[in-house]
Amino acid sequence: MTKLAKNIAMLALASTAMWAVPAMAQMGQASPGNGEQPRAAPGVEIELGAAKPMSPPKIEDGEASRAAPLDENKAVESFGVLTRSADGNVTRAAPSDELKNLVIEEIKREAEKGTRNLDKSGDPAFENEGEAGRQIFGPDDRVQIQNTKVYPFRVFGYIQAQSKSGTGSCSGTLIGPRTVLTAAHCVYSVDDQEWLTDVVFAPGLNGFEDAPYGAFPAESMSILEGFVTNYQGFYGSVVPWDLGIITLKDPVGDNLGWLGYANYDELGDFTANIVGYPGDKTPPALMWRATCDVVAENVGIENFAYDCDTYPGSSGSAVYAYDEGLKQRVVVGVNVAESQQFNTAVRLNPAYVAWVNGLWK
Repeated sequence: MTKLAKNIAMLALASTAMWAVPAMAQMGQASPGNGEQPRAAPGVEIELGAAKPMSPPKIEDGEASRAAPLDENKAVESFGVLTRSADGNVTRAAPSDELKNLVIEEIKREAEKGTRNLDKSGDPAFENEGEAGRQIFGPDDRVQIQNTKVYPFRVFGYIQAQSKSGTGSCSGTLIGPRTVLTAAHCVYSVDDQEWLTDVVFAPGLNGFEDAPYGAFPAESMSILEGFVTNYQGFYGSVVPWDLGIITLKDPVGDNLGWLGYANYDELGDFTANIVGYPGDKTPPALMWRATCDVVAENVGIENFAYDCDTYPGSSGSAVYAYDEGLKQRVVVGVNVAESQQFNTAVRLNPAYVAWVNGLWK
C-alpha cells in the first residue's frame, strides 16, 4: 500500500460508519437545463470582487488517527442536518429513519457488492483542449475554460461569503434547480464555530467583468451535524463530514441545468475532473479545470485521495467522472482538503447520497 493509500485509509478511521450497499437507487439524475437566461428576483443587487480564496484545510500527518472513534449513536447523530437561513435562523433536523437504518446497518456489516459500476472514460468536453504549464503535483494539468456559457460548464460557479476575516471565495456545483453542492467549510468555520454570511453563487462566472448569469443569493446553507459536533480542535477530526449544501432562492438550474451525483461501490481507477475557481490564477475569478487519475487503492469509505492540481478557491469543487454507459457527468465527491502528499475529496457514498437527497430542491 502506498503512503497515499495509507493516509486515506487513516481518514476513514475518523468515524465508524461503513457502507458498500447497492447504488442503483442512490443517484441524482443530471439535466442540461432549457438553455434560457435565468433571472434573479427583482431588486436583488450583488457585488462580486475583492474576495480572498478560502484555503482548503490541511491534513497533517497522523492527524486523522488522533480522532476519537464514534459509537453507533454518535455516528447516527452525525447525519443530522444543521441549516442556517439567510436571516440567521439556525435549525436542526434529525436524520430520517431510512438514513439511520442505512448508517446502523453498514456499521454492523459489509453489504454485498453493488450493482452500479462506473463505465470509465475521460470527459469528451476536454478532448480538444491543451495543457497549462506550471508545477503543483508535477506538471500543472489545469486548463482555463474559455466558454463558461455551455453545458456542463455553466453549472459550475463561484461562491462568495463573509466571515470574521473578510470576504472569501469557494467553488460549487449545481446538482438541482436550487441546490448547490460544496464543502461545509465554505459556509461554516469550525475554527470560529460560526456560520458564514451573505452567501452568493455566480454560475458560469468568467472573471468579475463577465458574470453571464449574474449572482444569486442563498436562501439557506446546510451541513452535516458531525462537522460541528465531532470537531476536536483539528480539521482531521471532521474531514469525513466536510459536505455542504447551498439552497438558492431562485431555481437557476431549470435554465442552466445541473450535474447528476451517485455512489459507485467499485469506485477507483477512473479519471477525475475538477472544475472551479483556484485563486492562484490571474486575472482572478476565472474558471479552470483539472484532471487526474484516481486509483482504487486510494479510495476509502468516506474519502478518496488524488493528485489533481487544486489551490485555495477550489474548495467545494465537485469531483466528477464521465460515465460512458450513462453518457453523463456524475459527481462522486467534493474537493475539501490538502496535504503535502495529496488532495482529498469527501466521497459520495450511499449515506451521503441519501443525506443530499433529503435536501435536494
